Amino acid sequence: MPTYTPEELRSQHPKRFEKEYQKWTEYAADYDWADYIKEDFESQMQVQGIHVDRFTWDISYSQGDGAAFDGHVMVYQWMEANPQYIERYPALYLACKADGSYMTLRVSNRGFHMHTNVTEYLYETQPEGVFGMLDDEAWVELVTEQWGTAGLEEEIKSTCERFMSDMYDRLRDEYENITSEDAFVESCECNDITFEIEGEEHHVAA
Repeated sequence: MPTYTPEELRSQHPKRFEKEYQKWTEYAADYDWADYIKEDFESQMQVQGIHVDRFTWDISYSQGDGAAFDGHVMVYQWMEANPQYIERYPALYLACKADGSYMTLRVSNRGFHMHTNVTEYLYETQPEGVFGMLDDEAWVELVTEQWGTAGLEEEIKSTCERFMSDMYDRLRDEYENITSEDAFVESCECNDITFEIEGEEHHVAA
C-alpha cells in the first residue's frame, strides 16, 4: 500500500491533500495563539495612555470578521504620551489633570466605527501653575478655548483607529500563517504523520 509524506501527497494527489488540509484547519487554531498579539496591543495602547478594558476578535473572512475593544483614556495621560499637545495647550493639560477628564471608547476596525463619550469638568477647575494670576472667568475662557481648538476627541479617535487597524492586520496575518498549507505540512512532519492510499479508500496513518 503506497505511503506518502505530506509533500508527496500535495504534489501527487492534490485532491486528497486538500481534503486532509481542510480537515486539519478545523482545529489548527484551537489554542490561544492570539494572546501575545493581544498583550502587545494592550501594551502599545498603554504607552498612549489608553486603557483596554475588553478586547474581542474574529478571523473568519465572513461578514462578522473583525476586531474591537472597549476602553477608556484619561485625557491628561494621552497628552503626556503626545507632549506636543501639552506645549500647545498647557492650560488645558493642567485643567484635564485637575478635573480628571476622560473618554470611554468603543472601537472596531469594521469601517473604523468609533464611539466615544467625553466626561469633563473643566468649568470646575481653578487657575494654577503659570496661569495662577488669572481670575476664574479668564481661566475658564482660556481652558474652553484650548479644548475647542485642540480637537482631542478626534485626535484620540485617530490614534485608536491606527492601532486598531494594525492590530487586525497582525491577527489576520498570524491566522493565515498558522493555518497555511506549509504549517499543515510542518505539523505532519513533526508528528511523523504519513498518508496511505489504497484504491479509492483514503485514510490517515500516524
